[in-house]
Amino acid sequence: MNALEEYQTLGFTVLRKLLSSEDAGLLYQYTLKHQAEGNMDDGQVPGSASFYLDGEMVKLQKKLLPTFQNLLQLQLLPVFTYHRIYRKGAVLRSHKDGTRAEISASINLGQEGEPWTLWLLDYDENPHQVILQPGDAVLYNGVNLCHWRGRLLHSDYVSQAMLHYVDKQGKHLAAGRAEVLYKLKKLLFGKKRKKEESSVE
Repeated sequence: MNALEEYQTLGFTVLRKLLSSEDAGLLYQYTLKHQAEGNMDDGQVPGSASFYLDGEMVKLQKKLLPTFQNLLQLQLLPVFTYHRIYRKGAVLRSHKDGTRAEISASINLGQEGEPWTLWLLDYDENPHQVILQPGDAVLYNGVNLCHWRGRLLHSDYVSQAMLHYVDKQGKHLAAGRAEVLYKLKKLLFGKKRKKEESSVE
């Protein structure tokens, strides 16, 4: 199966070397440099710094938009970005993403130690083990697929970028537009959520 067929059949596809090792490495160092500015308790993974709408991740989301649209043969609305630096001992519980994160790309920017396994259930509830090297990504239908990570034991400072989109012709467009409107208000008025939604990988 090609990537489109895999996504349509399973609900996800793995994209090897989506980012060059150089680009992934630069973003990894960037995230480590700024980790003290992150939210240390977003309600999903306490103790791991998370970031909503970081400027560099927004640039990455826009840069990769044509790639994802061509791959999926869809017109996508870029909704928001999220990234997290997972610390040793972290657990990501099984969950599905909210409707504002219908289609997501999760990109490994780097880690100290071994790559951390991501698990997904496909459309037929079969479990799949996904191991991403720095620069690799998984593009998945987060609103329909359960996904999780077991306890992080063999690495630390695992930096993961999550880029979220909705199908412009799909049923979740309204949720995506509502999030985009929130982004604009945040930029204009500096409003902040006490706890950012954490229904993202």
